[in-house]
Amino acid sequence: MKPKTKALLFNFVAFMALFLVFRFTLGYIIPISGLWLSLLCAVIASVLAPKFAVVNNGGKEKVMMKSLFGDGREV
Repeated sequence: MKPKTKALLFNFVAFMALFLVFRFTLGYIIPISGLWLSLLCAVIASVLAPKFAVVNNGGKEKVMMKSLFGDGREV
């Protein structure tokens, strides 16, 4: 699998997991409409989800992760 494809899949899985956790948790706690709840959870998940990107380092492509809580790390 190409590194760009890996990065795209990792981004999607990380966002999806956080979105679902926030969707069910906040849906249980806060009684608001489905659309507003989904928008709120999408914003929270996009801010907190780690970002994966491909970095070309010395002719070799690597998948790196950058998080709100830490530096970039190789995956």
